Amino acid sequence: MPQYDVTAIGVAFVDVVANVTVDFLEKYDLSKGQGNVLPVATLRDIRRELMDSRVIPGGTAANSMANLASLGGKAAFIGKACKDTMGESFQDAFEKLGVKNCVPLVEFDRDVDKATARCLVLVTPDHDRTFVFNMGVCEELDEADIDVETIKNSKVLFVEGQMLVSRRAREAVRYAISVAKKHCVKVAFNMHDLNYRAVAVQEVVDIIRTQSDILIGNKREISGAFELDQDTVLEDFVQVLNSKHQVLAVTRGSKGACIFHDGGIATIPSENKLSIVDSTGAGDAFAAGFLFGLTHDFSIEAAGKMAALTAAEIIQIWGGRPEKKLSEVFKDYISEATP
Repeated sequence: MPQYDVTAIGVAFVDVVANVTVDFLEKYDLSKGQGNVLPVATLRDIRRELMDSRVIPGGTAANSMANLASLGGKAAFIGKACKDTMGESFQDAFEKLGVKNCVPLVEFDRDVDKATARCLVLVTPDHDRTFVFNMGVCEELDEADIDVETIKNSKVLFVEGQMLVSRRAREAVRYAISVAKKHCVKVAFNMHDLNYRAVAVQEVVDIIRTQSDILIGNKREISGAFELDQDTVLEDFVQVLNSKHQVLAVTRGSKGACIFHDGGIATIPSENKLSIVDSTGAGDAFAAGFLFGLTHDFSIEAAGKMAALTAAEIIQIWGGRPEKKLSEVFKDYISEATP
């Protein structure tokens, strides 16, 4: 019996979340609603101007593991951080959540931006999020950092797409996937807003296409990975997935999600009935709920609803990690959906 439901590989990010104006974004020439990669020193300068910011350990896959653990799942996380304030904050948060922490802390070097990955999440009045980040030491993940025994003892290996951009980290991820495949551990990918055409690395696309059992992303991300035209009807795409028995969960914001699998297409409505406080981490929470459902033998439809419920809960708070024990919040539904 596997010891862990999901082991994730991802960026050990620490988020700084704050409300800003569009003028503030323009001041620093930031692309609104997109990711902006800047030196750590510049991030420090921007942060000094933020009012009422909140420091929250984050990262796409890391947030997913935090939510999965809160739902009552057994989670582990593989990544890399530095022996700095941000890195220690990241580790402390996982310890409190009960997530197995496989994140070595290495010495940091201020002069060469060798620090824990950090991200400024700048939320404008229209609830749009602009990300300003530096990947820091996480891109130096290598095979020696991969906890083989933890992967072997998991039901699912969950890979954050961002980890495929760095060639060094990509090789480490390839190694982790080979371990998973050898031990019949399913491999899931979260697209995480990768701009495939900008990255222009066919190897990244090929890994996702050929190695995934479960894919999670929005339509733009899926279209980019599979080189589909934006106008392509995704219902026509399901045959490509069926041939490999892949499961594809396509998030659609307020419209909910569509889940394509070899049994058909499940349409999952949004479970959000309230105004949004902060949409940061909605996709991460969706992935957590979906993977929790799949690893607890929920039907595809029930896992999809679990995903929608988890996402709806997280957008009522700041940041991408729950403030309440989700296993208690959704106790009735989990009991109902469990076979």
